[in-house]
Amino acid sequence: MTDLVGQAHQRASALLRRWVAETHTPVAEGSLRLTIGPLRVGTEVVYVSPTGAHGFGPIHVLDGGGEPVAVADAGLLAAACSAEARARALPDAPINAPESGTLVDWVLDALPRGGVDPLGWPDDLVAVARSISDAAEAQRWLTAHVESRLLPAVLGWDSGDLAAATATLLTRGVLAVIGVLGRCGVVHESQLLDELAARLRGIAETHPAVQRLVQHWLGSPTVTDLAAVNGSELRYRSESGSVAVRAVPFEVANPLAPDAPDVPGVPLPELTEGWSLRPVRLAGGDVELVHRWMSTEHVAVNWNQAWPLARWRDELAGQLAGRHSLPCVVGLDGRDVAYLELYRVRRDKLARCYPYDAHDLGVHIAIGEADAIGRGVGTALLRAVAQGLLAADPQCRRVVAEPNVHNGASVGAFAKAGFRRDREVGLPGKNSALMVFDRR
Repeated sequence: MTDLVGQAHQRASALLRRWVAETHTPVAEGSLRLTIGPLRVGTEVVYVSPTGAHGFGPIHVLDGGGEPVAVADAGLLAAACSAEARARALPDAPINAPESGTLVDWVLDALPRGGVDPLGWPDDLVAVARSISDAAEAQRWLTAHVESRLLPAVLGWDSGDLAAATATLLTRGVLAVIGVLGRCGVVHESQLLDELAARLRGIAETHPAVQRLVQHWLGSPTVTDLAAVNGSELRYRSESGSVAVRAVPFEVANPLAPDAPDVPGVPLPELTEGWSLRPVRLAGGDVELVHRWMSTEHVAVNWNQAWPLARWRDELAGQLAGRHSLPCVVGLDGRDVAYLELYRVRRDKLARCYPYDAHDLGVHIAIGEADAIGRGVGTALLRAVAQGLLAADPQCRRVVAEPNVHNGASVGAFAKAGFRRDREVGLPGKNSALMVFDRR
């Protein structure tokens, strides 16, 4: 019975680790409360891992008051994750096709064979993670792994798919083992990550032909992993109908990357053609204006920030006091019509989702006045703001945004304004279309 209970917790923990990674949900030591589909779950984070191999205490279903009422087993978590992932995706996405199956199909298939993670490792790496018992042994394994397995694979790389090589050799290989060794208390992950980075630098110096791959691993703020829980292109059944998880790539924070260089705060762009832009003023009516806009139905349905006036006052004061974002009121021909948040990506949650450049800037937009909707105002404003931001910061190469994939009007407005759709990204409360306006 102890083994069954232990394996049940391992399976539930593996699913929860995947959910927080694939939705880029922040994890900190202590209490973690999440709503996944129709399910509210809670646990204690007992180990925070730089590689995403977090350790959880018992995972419980919570009632409306936040109190635990039952243990959340893997089947229940899988059903909740499937419901949420399908709702996040558009109706015509592969994950919503009846023949694609669900994560529950994988769980039912995994139970009799003892499967824990929808994307299992190679058997030899599983054996390694189970057999190493101390830090010295872990160091010896890493040295041997780099020399006998990682180096030959890197030298055999044909300069093709950078993302596939990263997922296969790095995140689903050596980093995954390092994470388990850290979670099990065998060794501090930082020790092995430092050692791995040093050995990779040596490979890049000795073998110039593979510098592109290795430097990506060492310098990119994110690296590619494989998702099995959240993503529009996921499916859990093959063409023949058998259970076969088709994973999809996504980006995770790179534990090997050095700290990004500091960058200035958000610049205030100059707009033309009848537009005006000013930072929100805490006195004089701007706070009340933003509060009114955020409470209107057409804004609230997408922003989900129909907060009390006092909370908006605190929110705007906090933004104005920091270097992350700059809240602004936009006017057109002398009339206030929209609210903007301009932000540095490297200080935002979006920094975990794509390989950003240190000077990348982002924009959130809300057309507050209902009679300004559907007249091209949003498209014209977005184009003016993107061009203004690039002019205000010559080192910025792109301006980005992350509208909900279900907000077709917003996605379309960004596209008409000259933004291209780069990818879909999972965020704590939604799946977003990453829209990019490149410097031309």
